[in-house]
Amino acid sequence: MSHPLELLIVETVQLGGSLVFIADQNPATLSQWQQPLVQDFAGEIPFVTRTAEDLLAQKYVTRPEDLVMFQSNQKSVLTSLDAILNGQRVLLGAEASSAESHQWDYAFADLSLHKWQLILQSLKAHWGQWSALQGLDGEHGAGCLFLDRDDVVVKNVPYNKDPEAVQLLPGICELINKAHAQSYWVALVTNQSGLGRGWISWTQYQSVHQRMMQLLAQQGAWIDDCEWSAFIDEAGSPRGRLLAGLRKPRNGMLLKVNNKLRVNMAKSVMVGDSASDLKAAFAAGVGRLYLLASEKTDKEIKSLQAHQAVYSHFKFTVLEKLSDLTL
Repeated sequence: MSHPLELLIVETVQLGGSLVFIADQNPATLSQWQQPLVQDFAGEIPFVTRTAEDLLAQKYVTRPEDLVMFQSNQKSVLTSLDAILNGQRVLLGAEASSAESHQWDYAFADLSLHKWQLILQSLKAHWGQWSALQGLDGEHGAGCLFLDRDDVVVKNVPYNKDPEAVQLLPGICELINKAHAQSYWVALVTNQSGLGRGWISWTQYQSVHQRMMQLLAQQGAWIDDCEWSAFIDEAGSPRGRLLAGLRKPRNGMLLKVNNKLRVNMAKSVMVGDSASDLKAAFAAGVGRLYLLASEKTDKEIKSLQAHQAVYSHFKFTVLEKLSDLTL
């Protein structure tokens, strides 16, 4: 790859990002800049076109992994977007002055439409030949103790809105502290359909969550990351209709934790009271799966055994109490 923009595009695609073209004040040749992406890559390099008006109204958002492309005559457009624009900012065909250099992550002053077409031709010739992205030394070294919330960390109070009703389960602080002492991360992954149904407000969820964290802190325990899923089939709110892949037994919440904490999944542990907890962890590559005993254990075991009939290497252990778990 001879031009640095080639590698930048490759890494954007590897991260799951898109090329975002800004339509405002754009020359009529915008379609010509996009045509090689359609013709030569057939969707392998995802791209979209957005207007500043729509981005400011937050009808659409850009993501940190996106590559936001500005043409030379669009410098002034960034001024209005600066505070809300995520993603890496690329200035094509113009040089960033010292006064505005902080606004741009990359500037390619020599980039004409013809040069852009040549870059994409070169990229096409080497497409798929790149190496995996390299991380920081030590990433993916530590395991993670993944925990469900209700009837694992706290006593289950269905659709709890009252922080005063929060009670920690016996042994949870000791388990979390043991995990941290052995250099594990600790993460909470919890289905919260009450949010998606509209039965619990975000403020109520927050107050319950913060009470849980306060009680943990009183015993020197903490959680490194907390993920929640509001998705539910019979959603009563917009949030309940979105991000189905986060809801257990899908593995989305665990993957989000991994994206942030860089977890060694094979060394990791899942403790849940439902079959969906263990299925999600198995799908994410978690090495050890524990079903914490409860009134519904027999039902959950049947579901897990059915899963085992499909996935022969799926294994789990029933945990009578949290203190029985050896990390």
